[in-house]
Amino acid sequence: MELREQTIIYIYYKKTHIKEMKRLLVILSVLLSVSVYTYADGYQDFKEGDIVFQISKSKQSPLIQYATGSLWSHCGIIIMKGDQPYVLEASNVVKLTHINEWTNKGRILNSFIQLRYTNKPIKIRYKKYLGIPYDSQFSLTNKKYYCSELVWVIYKEQFGVELSKPRPLSDYHTFGLSKVIKRRGISKKSLFVAPSDLIKSKLLHVVDWLNKEPIPIEEDPLAKQ
Repeated sequence: MELREQTIIYIYYKKTHIKEMKRLLVILSVLLSVSVYTYADGYQDFKEGDIVFQISKSKQSPLIQYATGSLWSHCGIIIMKGDQPYVLEASNVVKLTHINEWTNKGRILNSFIQLRYTNKPIKIRYKKYLGIPYDSQFSLTNKKYYCSELVWVIYKEQFGVELSKPRPLSDYHTFGLSKVIKRRGISKKSLFVAPSDLIKSKLLHVVDWLNKEPIPIEEDPLAKQ
């Protein structure tokens, strides 16, 4: 597992699940070698533009995990509506999902990673993406979106920030996936941005809920804009 993925996992839980939580925390710590933090109620430190990653329950999740070598197979971007955090995600279509509902869709007791680009408040112009179909071909040029593509495109188009460099198919583990690639019409000449590529981005930093502040970075990338 990448060192970046070993940093912090956040877990939502209801008070009625405390016994189950304690048991699974031990399992998580052993199996994933991570520092695990838990929060009973409240939304703690969410800011618009934060990027959240989870282990999806979707049928394609194991294929993404295999191809990328990462547990984290789905991601989205935080949109604040008042004091309520929603996740803008590319699922069957691009949509807004409340953070509670979104975390409930993940595996391993609703665990997730939260990364941030800047400490400066930002606003995401998200409405034009709503309802756009999911991109099962994983193409950066067909005006549809898969989860990490949506996040990558928003930062590139709205802030001029390329969170990671798109990579060729040959950079991923594709042995045994030829039938899936052919069935979906995935071009071997295309470039891709996977959730794991965003997690590895040096432009993003982990949000540390224990200290209520992001882990310091040398310079706020948007401070001069």
